[in-house]
Amino acid sequence: MPTEPTACRPTTGRAPRAGWALLGLLLTAPCPFGPARADELLDLPFDDLLQVEVASAGKRDEQIRNIPASVSILTREEIARYGYVTLEDLLRNVPGFFILDNTEDRFIGNRGTVGGGVQFLVNGIPQHPSRQKGLSVPEIARLNIPVESIDRIEVIRGPMSVIYGNNAFLGVINIVTNSLATSGPRASVSAGSRDSGQLFARLGGRARDGFLVLNAGGWRTDGLGGDYADMMSPAQLAALDPAMHRDLDGDLWQRRGSLDLSAGWRGFSTDVRYSEMDYGIYALTPPFDQGSALRLKTLHAALGYAYRFSDNLGLRLTGIHSQETYDAYRLDLLFAGLEGSQRQHARRWELEFDLHWQPDERLSMLFGYRWRLLDHLDNRPQTPPIIVRDIQSDALDQQDLFTEIGYDLTKSLRLVGGARLTQLPEAYRFTQYNALDGTLTETALPTSDRNLINGRVAALWSLDSSQVLKLIWGNAAQDVDSTRISDPERIETVELNYVRTAPRWTLSASLFQNRTSSIVRTIQTLDPATGAYGIGYDNSGLWLTRGLEWTTELRPWPGVNLSLDATWQQTDDRRSDLEPGYSPALLVKLKADYRRGDFIYAAYAHYVDAMESDWDFVTGPIAGVIERLGERVPATWNLGLNLRWEPSGQGVYAALNVSNLLNTEIRYPASELTNLARGLIGPGRILTATLGYAF
Repeated sequence: MPTEPTACRPTTGRAPRAGWALLGLLLTAPCPFGPARADELLDLPFDDLLQVEVASAGKRDEQIRNIPASVSILTREEIARYGYVTLEDLLRNVPGFFILDNTEDRFIGNRGTVGGGVQFLVNGIPQHPSRQKGLSVPEIARLNIPVESIDRIEVIRGPMSVIYGNNAFLGVINIVTNSLATSGPRASVSAGSRDSGQLFARLGGRARDGFLVLNAGGWRTDGLGGDYADMMSPAQLAALDPAMHRDLDGDLWQRRGSLDLSAGWRGFSTDVRYSEMDYGIYALTPPFDQGSALRLKTLHAALGYAYRFSDNLGLRLTGIHSQETYDAYRLDLLFAGLEGSQRQHARRWELEFDLHWQPDERLSMLFGYRWRLLDHLDNRPQTPPIIVRDIQSDALDQQDLFTEIGYDLTKSLRLVGGARLTQLPEAYRFTQYNALDGTLTETALPTSDRNLINGRVAALWSLDSSQVLKLIWGNAAQDVDSTRISDPERIETVELNYVRTAPRWTLSASLFQNRTSSIVRTIQTLDPATGAYGIGYDNSGLWLTRGLEWTTELRPWPGVNLSLDATWQQTDDRRSDLEPGYSPALLVKLKADYRRGDFIYAAYAHYVDAMESDWDFVTGPIAGVIERLGERVPATWNLGLNLRWEPSGQGVYAALNVSNLLNTEIRYPASELTNLARGLIGPGRILTATLGYAF
C-alpha cells in the first residue's frame, strides 16, 4: 500500500513536495528493462478492426464482432495525435458523450441521461462504487488519471449489469494504463493558461514471466473564472450580501496527484491506485473569504490470480479493497463568519470468481460469483448553528451470481444470453445523532425485493468478414443514494447496431430505445386551505428515450485521418409533460489529423445542443406552479487544435494544444449546488505546451 502524499495547500499555490520528489526520482531513475515495441491499433487496416479483441465487455478476450454491445476504442496514438490534456477533455470527444460541471463534480452524459450511469474500470478493475446509501461523494476522482498514462480506452455502451452488477447502467469505460506493448517508459512536463501545469512519469518493463508498470502524475490549474453578473439573474444579484465575492476568479483552483502500480507474474496480477484531489468549489452562494474547498482521497488495491486448467477451461480469482474519503474541510457560504465542514468515508471489500469454459469452438461460457461488503459508511456534516450531525449506515453485504453463454448457431449467426442474480440487503439501517438537540434516531429502510435479476440477449449476424449486425436487448439497475428509497432505478434497452468496414473507411450506426423506470422524484404538496407545504419522495419516474448514433472514420490518403460522430436522441417524461433536464438532443464530434514527416497536425470539434436545467423542487412553489433551477443554456461548438512534433518512437517529443480556439462562451445548466440561473460559464481558450521524452 503506497504512502499517502502530503495534501496540497491552496494558499501556497504549490503541489505536494512529496509528489514532486517522487516524480523527480522517476524522471532520473534508469529503467531496469528494455524498451517495449510500439504496437498501434490506429495503424491497423479498417478491415481488421472487427477482429480486435476487447476484454472489458465480457471479462474475457472477445473480438468486437462477437460482443453484444456497441464498442469504441481510443488508442494511445490517437490520444497523442489530438493532444488531450486531461481525461475530462478526452471524454468530451468520445462519441455520444457530454460532460457537465457543477464545480464539485463532473457528470458524464450518454444517450439522454446524465450522471452515475457508467461503470469505470482501470485495467479491468471496477473503481469504488459511485452510489452509496446516505453518502453524496462526487465521482470526479474517477477522472484523476493522467492522460499520458492511458494506453487505450474501451467504451462499451448499453446496460452491463449482467457482467458488472449494479451501476453499470449505461455502459462501461475501461482505462488501460499498463500496456507496455503500446508505450514504454517516458516523462513529460506541461504548462498552460490559467496557471495550469502537469508533470508525468512512467517506469516499466517486461521480463519472461511478468511485467511492471508505474505511473505518477500531478496537475494544477487556477480553474474557471468569470463575473457572477454574467451568470446570475437580476434577483440573485440583488440578494447578494455586499461582502460576498463578485466573481469566480481564484475560487475554483485545482490540485491533483495520482500514482498507480500494475504488475503481473506467472498468473498473478496486482493493481494499486492512489488518487488525491484538492480543489475549490461553489456551494450554494458566493464565498466571503477564502472560498469553499474540498479534498478527495481514493485508494484501490486489487490482487488477482488466473489459472488455466486446459486450453478450454480457466479460472480467475480477484480480490479488491477500496476506500474513499470526502473532506469538505472549508465551507464558506450563506453568511459571513460561518464555519463549516463535511466529512464522508466508505470502504469496499470484494471477492470475485470467474470461470471461463469453451468446450468447443462454437460454445463459450462464463460463470461468476461476487461477494461485496461496504462498511465504514459515515457522513458528518458540521455547520453550526445550521446542522451538526453524525450519520452512520450499517455495513452492507451483497452477493451476486452471474452467467453469460455464447453459441455459434451457424457460421454467420452467434447467439448470446446472460443473467445476473443480485441479493440485496434485507433492509438499509441508519443511525443519526443530532448534536444540536441531542437526539439519536435509528431508521430501517426495508427492501421490497431482495432478489434483483438483470439480463441481456443478443443475436449477432456476420454478414461477411467486413459487416456485422447486432440486435441487443438488456436491462440494468442503478443504486439510489437516497435514504428514503430502497429500490434501485432500472433501465431496459433495445438496440440495433450495424458495423461496416472497408480498406479506407468504417461505419457504425445504432438505433436504440431506453426505458428508464423507478426514477426517484421529489413530490411537492401544498394545501391551499392551510398553506402547509411538504416534500415527499417516490420512485415512480419513467423516461422513454429513442435515438440514433452514427460514427464514420476515413483514411482517404496516406497520413490523413477523418472522423464524424453524431448522436440524436429524444427523451420524454411519461409521468408528466415536463421535459427532462440535462438532455441535449444532438451531439456532434469532428476530428481530422495529418502526419507529414515528424509533425502531426490535428483539429477537433464537438457540438453540444441547447439544454434545460432540472426542475426546482427545493424552493417553495406558488400553488400549481413549478420552475426550473435556471435558464435554458444555448448550444455550443468547441474547436481545438494540436501540433505535435515526434521525430521517432523514442527520444524527445513536443506538443502545442489549443482548446476552445474561438473562445466560445460555454455554459453549464444550473444545478442545486451551483444554482446560477444563467448557467456556470465554462473554460475559455486554453493554450498548453508539452515537452516529453520517450525512453
